[in-house]
Amino acid sequence: MTKYKQVAKAIEEAINSGKYTEKLPTEDVLIELYGASRNTIRNAIDLLVDNARLYRVHGSGIYIRQNTVESAIDVMQIRSSMAQFNHSKVTAKVISIEKIAADEDIAKELVTKVGTIIYHIKRVRYVDDLPTMIEYSMINKEIIPYIGQEIAEGSIFDYIESDLHLKIGFADRYLTAEKLSQEDAELFGLEAGEPTLVNNEKIYLSNGLLFNRSKVFHHYERTKMYVSAKN
Repeated sequence: MTKYKQVAKAIEEAINSGKYTEKLPTEDVLIELYGASRNTIRNAIDLLVDNARLYRVHGSGIYIRQNTVESAIDVMQIRSSMAQFNHSKVTAKVISIEKIAADEDIAKELVTKVGTIIYHIKRVRYVDDLPTMIEYSMINKEIIPYIGQEIAEGSIFDYIESDLHLKIGFADRYLTAEKLSQEDAELFGLEAGEPTLVNNEKIYLSNGLLFNRSKVFHHYERTKMYVSAKN
């Protein structure tokens, strides 16, 4: 990853963590904070402006685009599903963790060989003790060698980056509408056949390796999504 993209990612993570809330520090401060050249800082900011995370006000500085929809999921952000609920209690319950051998369909989905061992994980995400998401994940064990109960109850992404020292790079995501099965409806406290918004995604490491294929069901009464649009 080029230096300016690393800096852009670091600035974005600082925004998501609440370090920067309304406005970025001055260019000189950013140069010192990130140990980068002026040109690198400007390129990083240009990238975040292009991605609609920041905007410039001439003579005033660089401002952060605010999410005006409370507790809404930014579908453009890989970590958005839970990060947007930063003013709520967020927990996870692991329904099951299995190791399965990839059949032809799974191998095709994860771009791997038939027989590759895959972690198949089912979790329910709760926001303020209310079931809000049901997540089915298939994770390639050849790339992520171990996932246990404790890891699955927390942030698998944090574990991958902090403990395994791998970098999560990008995701392909598309949304569909489906009807809930009896099993998933019961987890949500709804009736079978009621609607659900489904996030289908493939998540890659920064080196381009596909490690995760997930399908996330959202409780239709408790989920809001948004996209930052630009001209």
